[in-house]
Amino acid sequence: MYPILILIVVLIVYALAYIFYGKKVLERRVVKADASKPTPAVSKFDGVDYVPANKYVLYGHHFASIAGAGPITGPALALNWGWGLPLIWVLFGNVFIGAVHDYLAIMSSVRHGGISVMSVSESTMGRRARYIFLAYSWFALVLVLAAFLSVASSTFVSTPSAATVAVFYMPLALFFGVLVYRAGVNIKTATVIALILEVALIFLSYNTKLVLPYETWVLILTLYGFIAASLPVWYLLQPRDYLNAYLLWGFVALAIVVPLAIPVIGLTGPLITSFTAKGTTIGAISGTPPAGWDIAWFWPTVPLTIACGALSGFHSLVGSGTTSKQLANELDALLVGYGGMLTEGAVSSLAVILPAAIVWDFSAFAANAGLTVNALTNAGINITATPNILKLGGVPRFTTSYGLVQALVWSRIMGVENFPTLYKGFSTFAAWTLSAFVLTTLDTANRLARFAWMEMFDWVKNRNVSFHKLLTNRWVASLIPILIGAVMAYPQIPDPVNPGRNIYAYQVIWPAFAGTNQLLAAIALLTEALWVYAVLKVRGRVSYLIMIPAAFLWFTVTAALFVWLIYIVPYLPTLYIGTTGLIVAVSLGLDILLITLFVRALRQAPRA
Repeated sequence: MYPILILIVVLIVYALAYIFYGKKVLERRVVKADASKPTPAVSKFDGVDYVPANKYVLYGHHFASIAGAGPITGPALALNWGWGLPLIWVLFGNVFIGAVHDYLAIMSSVRHGGISVMSVSESTMGRRARYIFLAYSWFALVLVLAAFLSVASSTFVSTPSAATVAVFYMPLALFFGVLVYRAGVNIKTATVIALILEVALIFLSYNTKLVLPYETWVLILTLYGFIAASLPVWYLLQPRDYLNAYLLWGFVALAIVVPLAIPVIGLTGPLITSFTAKGTTIGAISGTPPAGWDIAWFWPTVPLTIACGALSGFHSLVGSGTTSKQLANELDALLVGYGGMLTEGAVSSLAVILPAAIVWDFSAFAANAGLTVNALTNAGINITATPNILKLGGVPRFTTSYGLVQALVWSRIMGVENFPTLYKGFSTFAAWTLSAFVLTTLDTANRLARFAWMEMFDWVKNRNVSFHKLLTNRWVASLIPILIGAVMAYPQIPDPVNPGRNIYAYQVIWPAFAGTNQLLAAIALLTEALWVYAVLKVRGRVSYLIMIPAAFLWFTVTAALFVWLIYIVPYLPTLYIGTTGLIVAVSLGLDILLITLFVRALRQAPRA
């Protein structure tokens, strides 16, 4: 297997899926999208949440919002099974679950006035389902906040210049928003101005490092997430995501250059290492008993590692939470929703899995690339202590492999003597991109948690107007979820195997976040499948094409979460048993209630 063959397979799969499944089946036969129908962004315009956006700006916002740490960190952790199994899961998940789920979440929301997918469930499963779904989603978002606060803070500690880039982006995004939405500057002109400033800031950031402790970054990002989630979308979130998207597209474009520039270099990683990995793959702390157990079966536990990349329930909340309220035309949804998911899949397959497959065994990679071992040593890679990619943590696996393949490609133009410098530059760029992915998701997740909270307590309004006003105040509703997330993200856990070193919180939280997120996807897709069947009256093979993958995902993730609860949770620190473990246990209870309501609604649907 060569890199160029993987690139060709990925591009062909995505092109066929977009044209034949996305456009011809979902857009034309299932939803029957109509450009003449006014969208909620137009009919309910309020200047705060309902704001029609240019489809390319919205695509940038949607892609940047959905592409958090999941499509990068998850596949990197899943390399414990080899590179082939994660790649197959990503492609299968993209085509048959993730992209379908994202597109239908946007369109079902649009057809119901821009409400969340949780509220859409009321039209198919009844009012009780709506509140159960809202509660489940809110808990899932709290875990997203906890995981991403920790990932972003740990990235800023390991790569301080990534923090500088993130801080510089804030005033730039505000400036862009004022140019477009207040000064009336043409979007193309504003984009050119902003991109020139963006490039200048990136160069300035390379040698400007913001060095702060991990805990301080958790507090700063908590404050940022709280404020950003409360401001109008045009003020910071929409322009920042749009500008970040250019950084992310550049990152993906560079990833595609690799298989074109070194098309037949040998892969040094195994297609499959084993179908069963150690418990550390699904969150067991090193030194505890489950860390050495063979309990991470690829099926069903793969959703506990690959949180996004293949599919993600968080996308349904973004799609029906912020994206549907900004969609100017129903025909824009295919590019934004379906195309956005495939772009995220390209990040996982081409920017994470493929580079890791190339550099997996560092000595073999050096031999294949015509490099000396000294070249790697000068780049800071000790192949004696770290002979292969599996000896690194999730985030370093990504930054190291991305940096190495980019350095190899560009050193063939700029000279092999520049390999160490190029490696340092591109691995830093990878860290910048990861932090950009995480921050765009962080504030969107808190905004969505606010939406879910406000919808969850709408019944209070009829009983006590004053209390309802306080409870659903946007500042109050934004503060509660991110504070709970910060409690889980703040501590560092002493490493029992390496005394004196600590484990970042996200390494413990990740399987819980990933599992509840994937289960959310299953519940959302089942809701959308029911909406297609009962409301749009679509019958036959097309409805099965949506329903069967949704049911498969539900069985897979439910089983995986029970594995995690039974084998991993009893050995976690008390804080995480009482927070992360409890949230997952409650979520599984809500999940069972929802599936009961789903089955009842499905049985009643033919008579409706």
